Amino acid sequence: MSFLKDKDTNHQIITCYFCFETFEIDLGIDETFSGKNTEIFDCEICCNPNKVDADIYDGEVSSLIVSDGNE
Repeated sequence: MSFLKDKDTNHQIITCYFCFETFEIDLGIDETFSGKNTEIFDCEICCNPNKVDADIYDGEVSSLIVSDGNE
């Protein structure tokens, strides 16, 4: 699924895996963090769980993948 980069790296706008509506998430990453991060965010519209896998380098999101959080 997709994401839109926000000015603040911690806040990202994602598209729900289930209902395809967009909503904002807060990744809560430190500006010096590098690595992979996986979290579950419930959709603000349909309440289904979205698994968000993020690749981060020096606090910047390089890729973000949204998938089924029910796995």
